[in-house]
This record gives sequence, structure tokens and C-alpha cells, in this order.
Amino acid sequence: MYSVRLNVSVALPSPGAPRTKRFEAIIDSGATRCMFHCDIGRFLALDIRSGEKEVTQGIGGLTDTYLHDIALYIPGGPVTIKAAFKEDLPIPALLGMNGFFEHFVITFNQSALMCEIERVYRA
Repeated sequence: MYSVRLNVSVALPSPGAPRTKRFEAIIDSGATRCMFHCDIGRFLALDIRSGEKEVTQGIGGLTDTYLHDIALYIPGGPVTIKAAFKEDLPIPALLGMNGFFEHFVITFNQSALMCEIERVYRA
């Protein structure tokens, strides 16, 4: 499993919706989906608990998360994803398999301590 940091911003997936400031997210090959701290969702004016409830298993055990559609702004332009929001996430965001890895080819080069991210465009 690898993890790398990337600066991102998010918004609601509607035209002209204001974005957050850029913040650091961790690209995590061991995470099932993208997950954000609830404070980021509240900044976007989301009613967190109105989202689809999903129980997730992590290092801290079972916990409730709430799913919402958001626009993720990353190099190459925005992608709309279904992201989980969690109250006690110890970091701002995790970029996981569902929502992030499906839009990019990610190559981890451990010997050079770097990561290459290439956007996958679908017609």
C-alpha cells in the first residue's frame, strides 16, 4: 500500500458553485473510496447526515459515514465523485479507489520517492 499527498479543492457539483481553498489530501491505495472530514462538507453547506449512510471499517473499527456527490478539483480539471464524509477523520481527506483511482493511472516509484498521476479521459 502506498500513500502520497496532493493539493485539491472541492465544490458542490453544480455550475458556479464556490470551491474550498486548496487543502492537502492523501492518495491512499488502501482506501476503498474518497473520504473527507465533515468540516469540509459543512463549509460547502452540506447537511452531512442527509446523505446516504454507509458503515465503513477502518483502523479504528466500524464507523458511520455519509455519501454525497461533490466536484473534486485536481490537475486536469474537475471530476464529479460520490464521497464519504466522516466526523472523526484525523486528516482533511483521503483519495481512494472509488472516485479517484478510476479517473487516473497512478504510478508509485518507491526508489525515487515520487508518484506520477495521469488523467484517464473517457468518451
